[in-house]
Amino acid sequence: MRSLIIAAHGSRKEESNREVAGIVGRISQKSSLKSYDDVDHAFLQMAEPLLKNKILEKIESGAKEIVIFPFFIGSGSHILIDIPNLVNEFNKRFPTVEFTLTKHLGMLEAIEDVIINEVEAISKA
Repeated sequence: MRSLIIAAHGSRKEESNREVAGIVGRISQKSSLKSYDDVDHAFLQMAEPLLKNKILEKIESGAKEIVIFPFFIGSGSHILIDIPNLVNEFNKRFPTVEFTLTKHLGMLEAIEDVIINEVEAISKA
């Protein structure tokens, strides 16, 4: 079983957490992600489900490969320390499960195009 977890920061504002869940729901519907058995969201703090609990849930469900996509713009301590440490901890605890940590959102080349397209659309309106 191959799982994708999109990990966001988490917020005290439930509306923000629902927004992340909605984005992930729409991503999971895209046909290009059929190579994953499931696509879920998780949060690092302040909201449920927490990333560490979501990883455990996937392992208990039989996941043999877990890909984690950090839904973060900048490379602060969560990107540089917290998430890599969590993945390393799970690598040691579950050596038969393959964990992959992708680049975070802000490091993707396509992010510039998303921003340009949005501001261009506004200037044409």
